[in-house]
Amino acid sequence: MDFDIEHSFPVTLDFSKNEAEETFWKCLYTAPVQENLHYWVILPKYVKPVELEPIEFKDVALTNIGRYISQEASFYMEVWVAYENAPWEMNPSDWLFNKLSLMGEEILHKRIINHPSGAGKFADVLTFKRLNSGEKVISRFTVQKDYNPVNGGGNYFLLKASCAENDYENNAKILHFTAVNWDLSHRSNLLLAELLSTATAGKESGISFKIPDSWASKVIADNRLVIEHTFNDINHGVINLCFFAKVAYISPEQIFTMATSRFNKHDNAVALSADGPKNIVNDMNERLDDVLFEWNGEIISAAEKVRALYKAYVFGCDDVWCYAEMVGPHMNHKDYYFEANIRCLEIILATFDKDRGAIEN
Repeated sequence: MDFDIEHSFPVTLDFSKNEAEETFWKCLYTAPVQENLHYWVILPKYVKPVELEPIEFKDVALTNIGRYISQEASFYMEVWVAYENAPWEMNPSDWLFNKLSLMGEEILHKRIINHPSGAGKFADVLTFKRLNSGEKVISRFTVQKDYNPVNGGGNYFLLKASCAENDYENNAKILHFTAVNWDLSHRSNLLLAELLSTATAGKESGISFKIPDSWASKVIADNRLVIEHTFNDINHGVINLCFFAKVAYISPEQIFTMATSRFNKHDNAVALSADGPKNIVNDMNERLDDVLFEWNGEIISAAEKVRALYKAYVFGCDDVWCYAEMVGPHMNHKDYYFEANIRCLEIILATFDKDRGAIEN
C-alpha cells in the first residue's frame, strides 16, 4: 500500500520525569469483579474514561475492558484495552497478529520482544486502517499475557492507542508512551497459559525437553518420537523429532534429506515444498549449537485436498543432530492451533537438553 505520510516508530521514551508528570496521569482500572482483569495505564491528562464495564465484541472475539478518549485536546486520541481467554499456550505476539489480521489492520512497523522469563514473544506494533468513512487511522498496539486461575488457559490482553493519520507525527511519542506504559495489577505466579511437563526420548536416550500440558509425547522408534495436539481423535498439530549421531552425518542438509525422504514414498500422494536452510543464530538455549538451520513450506495432499503448514529445524546438541518438524494448520480466525503449534515447537527448542554420549547411530 502507498502512504502519503512517512510514519515514524519511536522506541525510546523521550519525556523527562517532570515532563511526564505534567503530561500524563495513572489510571487504575478496577471495574470487573475479577481481579485478574484489573490493570493500570498511563494516559495523557486530556484522555479520560468513557467506557469501563466489559463489553463483548463477538465479531473479533474480544471483550473491551476500558475505552478512553481525548477531551478538550487539539487532536482526537483513543485508547482501548481488550482481552480474550484462550485455552492454549501461545506467543502473545502471534495472538496479536491474528487479531490484527481479523480487524483489517495493516502493519507498518513492529518490534518483537522475547520475554526474559521465557513467557514467549511479545509485540509492539504500529498499524494503518482506512475506516468505512474514509478516515485514515494510525494505531499502536502492545500485548500482555497472564494465566487465568479461574477458567484456566491464558488471558491475552491488547492495548490500542489511536489517532488520525494526519495527527500522528506530532503525537507519535504520546501514543508510544501510553502503549508501553501499562500492566496488570494482579498477576498470577504463572506467566504461561498452561503448565509445562517434561518429555523424554526414552530412558536410555538422555534427551529431555518441556511441552505444554495439552500436548502428548510418544516414542515410536529408537531415534524418533512424536508430539501431538489431539482432541476427540482429531489431530490439530504434530511435531516429529528424529535424532542422529553427528559422527555418522556430516551436515544439516544431509539430515534434512534423510528425514524428509518419507515424503517421496507415497506415489506423489503427499508432497513437501520447502525453502531453506536459513541460518538462525541460537539465542534461546545454551545447550544447543550456535546456529540452527530452518526450513519453511507446505505439505500438500491433493487427494485429501489438504495444505498443511510445514516448519522444520535441524540443530546440534552435544554429539547428536536433531531434526524437529512441525506440521499443522495455517493461521486462521476460527481457532489458535497454528499459534499453539508454533509455541510448542519453540518451547521444545528452548528447553531441549541431552546427557553426553547417550545416543549412537
